[in-house]
Amino acid sequence: MKPIWISLSAVLSPVVWGLSPESLPSDSAVTPVDKPPMEHVVVSVAAHKKEAQTALPVTVLDADTLRRQAAATLGDTLNNLPGLSSASFGPGVGQPVIRGHQGPRVQVLRNGLPSLDVSSNSADHAVSVEPLFADSIEVLRGPATLLYGSAAIGGVVNVIDGAIPSRHRDGVAVAAELRGSTVDDGRTSVARLESGAGNWAFNIQSLYRDWADPDIPGSSLNPQAADDPEELEESSQGYLANADGRSRLQSVGTSYHFSRGAIESGYIGVSYSNLDSNYGIPAGVHHHEEEGHEEGHEEAAHEEHAAEQEEGIRLDIRQRRWDLAGDLHLGGFWELLRWRAAYSEYSHIEIEPSGEHGTQFSRDASTARLELSHSPLGRWHGAIGLQYLASDFQAVGEEAFVPPSKNRALGIFVLEDFHGDGWQLEAGLRLDADELDVASAGRGSDYLGVSGSLAGLVDIGEHWLGSLSWAQSRRAATAEERYSNIANAPGAWVTHGATAAIELGNEALRREKSDNVELRFRGDYQRVNAELTLYYNQFDDFIYLHNTGDELNGVPVLQYRQQPAVFLGGEYDVDIQLLPADSPARLSLGLFGDYVRAELDGGSDIPRLPPRRNGLKLAWQQALWGGEVFAEGRWLLAAKQRRPGENELPSDGYHRVDATVGWTISQSGRRYSATLHGRNLGDEKIRSSSSFIRDQAPEPGRNIELALRVEFGG
Repeated sequence: MKPIWISLSAVLSPVVWGLSPESLPSDSAVTPVDKPPMEHVVVSVAAHKKEAQTALPVTVLDADTLRRQAAATLGDTLNNLPGLSSASFGPGVGQPVIRGHQGPRVQVLRNGLPSLDVSSNSADHAVSVEPLFADSIEVLRGPATLLYGSAAIGGVVNVIDGAIPSRHRDGVAVAAELRGSTVDDGRTSVARLESGAGNWAFNIQSLYRDWADPDIPGSSLNPQAADDPEELEESSQGYLANADGRSRLQSVGTSYHFSRGAIESGYIGVSYSNLDSNYGIPAGVHHHEEEGHEEGHEEAAHEEHAAEQEEGIRLDIRQRRWDLAGDLHLGGFWELLRWRAAYSEYSHIEIEPSGEHGTQFSRDASTARLELSHSPLGRWHGAIGLQYLASDFQAVGEEAFVPPSKNRALGIFVLEDFHGDGWQLEAGLRLDADELDVASAGRGSDYLGVSGSLAGLVDIGEHWLGSLSWAQSRRAATAEERYSNIANAPGAWVTHGATAAIELGNEALRREKSDNVELRFRGDYQRVNAELTLYYNQFDDFIYLHNTGDELNGVPVLQYRQQPAVFLGGEYDVDIQLLPADSPARLSLGLFGDYVRAELDGGSDIPRLPPRRNGLKLAWQQALWGGEVFAEGRWLLAAKQRRPGENELPSDGYHRVDATVGWTISQSGRRYSATLHGRNLGDEKIRSSSSFIRDQAPEPGRNIELALRVEFGG
């Protein structure tokens, strides 16, 4: 493997060309900040981007949108946006799904760096990023994902929470919010303090959340999935058993801002965050190995099973994370150096119904990222960069089916733009080296791959923009895909409790190659905004978890396989202003929807795809009662998922109605807001087709949530 790392280091050498020792900050002769650092509207695009117009598809949820839309999980926050949905595993888990992709093909970032948890290891593991802390959330799809790794074929979700203040602030600003929800007796409190003194800026954030078992319409178990009527009777009725939880998250950060000499401005900062979370896996989902089937034990086994229906297992999560970040705005050919680094200690324990500790998962990981942009060369403008990841993963316990592994990955990328008259061309290239070592099993793999992208943006008349993009990505198989149960004999296969199935890895898996073509149109009129996206994603050697239809002692057997596959689909979003611009109120009508179709070579359907969805929203906003009033109603029609995948059950369609009403008022330097959210107002039974446990755990029923927020200072 050493020659690969040496060759990558050689390719990286241009990064240091424009950086002499004199250009870096020192501790002497530092003058106070005389201007803020350059602001990038879209943080997730390359460092040289200073405005949101890009040929790459990016969806941004700003702070105001998040105040109205943020939910308890990242997946729920993004759910129902075009092209985005959630892979829930009870209310404690909501992993984002992008265009039908989830798990390792969707990368979740916190301030530009990986979340460094084990959410991609299993569907029942929560993402450690908190949406209620977010200043903004940016979603990248298609070629834009090249900046953050070739494995993120589906997309990238970047949660920007300001833990390290990237802008200098004078004085003190405080925000606090309380939330309460009816469906699960949920309570949430969030507090944030930002301050600045001289060259220093500070940020402190804290969150507390707890919730009970959520209400659901009818039975938790899908009657079609019940083996016998007795099993259906044992499932919880009217609520989802063992789905309660609590979460605590605190972070503190500081940054030092400066301006001197050849460095126009910049900052360097550090933060520490502490996450403690405990939540239940919905009853009836988690599977345990049966140690005896003798006749004398049948009655006891039945009683134990009935007790587990109410109790189930819990996950006790802990993560400690340290982050470093800095920007240097340079005055020469190299105009901006942006760097980020993080170290995380993550662990969680599966707690059995008896209170005993079961399987323990741990991951110690460090990551770093650097981007360096150059000033325009004629009409060319761009950036180069690298990212590094070192991860040590371990699972210990009776239900540990993945051996301990070490992963080392290094990526180098370059992105360049050519700006013409009324058009723009973007080209990117990335080199990835990935080393996976499974010493306990005497196995491992090395991977070296190249990915690239090409995109064009052109003005079509006065009101329309069109873009066409292409990207080719290559992804190495993960440890779970290669080595799950690989060291165990068939009679000793370990059941994956989250999916209640035996998952078998495949050492013969090759790299996964994807070609993605995307066509996008965006129109901007005085009273109408519209966007349409069509995409075609072709895979060579697509890696998937195949339901073989076989069983071992009543447990389904799943096998990782690969073969060619095609994903195709589209998204649309239209916003129509119904009142003239000079009206004191804003009234808008929105139409939105998405569709994804995916199948393997030969016609077999890929499982856990979201259904076809179409929606309608009506929003009103006006200055009233000494403040500003906002109201929005949203109706979503999801079709039946008739292509659930081989040996999977279809999921019914549904109508979902949501509504939000809010009032904000400013008085004496303080800003008060009250927001009332109504979610699933029709109390529909929703079994999400993208969820592993849709047949055991439907989505929560009707929920009314009240949020009260106060902000003061500046």
